[in-house]
Amino acid sequence: MSIAMIEARPVADDASFILQGNGRTYQLDEAAFNAAVDAAMAASGHSRTIGTGEAARILGVSRKTVQRMLDDGKIPFRRNGEAGNHMMRESDVIAYRDAMRSDRRKALDAMRDLAEDMGLYGTPHSD
Repeated sequence: MSIAMIEARPVADDASFILQGNGRTYQLDEAAFNAAVDAAMAASGHSRTIGTGEAARILGVSRKTVQRMLDDGKIPFRRNGEAGNHMMRESDVIAYRDAMRSDRRKALDAMRDLAEDMGLYGTPHSD
């Protein structure tokens, strides 16, 4: 099973969200729409949706740091409700974590190579 994204078109001026399936049309408020999207994503095997607390645990940082990452556009997110919580796909958070680990590893390798070129790598430390 897969989920295809389609371009939205206005159906009714006063409708928050319209969902169509099996020959029926449903008008949903934002909370019901978000619940339907989360259920469809879970049923299709796509990544589950998590909040900032779970993202902080995965990344090994504070919730405030996750908030700054979201504000800086480093991890895609959506708000749950008008002024609700930041919600993101677990797979996006894991992809960001893995990319940061890879970048960190490359930077450390480059520093080690530079230290070796300068004859400093493996030199005993003196106080």
